[in-house]
Amino acid sequence: MLPIVEANRAQVVKSDFVLNESIQFIPTPGHTIDHYSVLVGQPGQDALITGDMIHSPIQGKYPELGMRADYDSRMAGQTRRKVFDRFCDSSTLMCVVHFPSPSTGRVRRWGDGYKFVA
Repeated sequence: MLPIVEANRAQVVKSDFVLNESIQFIPTPGHTIDHYSVLVGQPGQDALITGDMIHSPIQGKYPELGMRADYDSRMAGQTRRKVFDRFCDSSTLMCVVHFPSPSTGRVRRWGDGYKFVA
């Protein structure tokens, strides 16, 4: 990173940054401060890389279920529910990096919660 910074090529961005029509950051705070997930692709052919937004499938069924390592568990739960509502029943592929294989799927409603369908 240092050569990039020294060459004045670095750009500090916010967690709601749009790089271009194919890459944008979606704020997903709660587990970590100023966390973001990355939405890549075009509508109908896109994927959300969740990062630390979710750690276990049980947090899909119960989005408000926090964990000890959360910076703000209440906010993390609100974030999960907001993101799941946004992408639920859409064609957006979720890449949930902390899940065991298969770690990609689409989010669907499941009662008051959500599930991931590979």
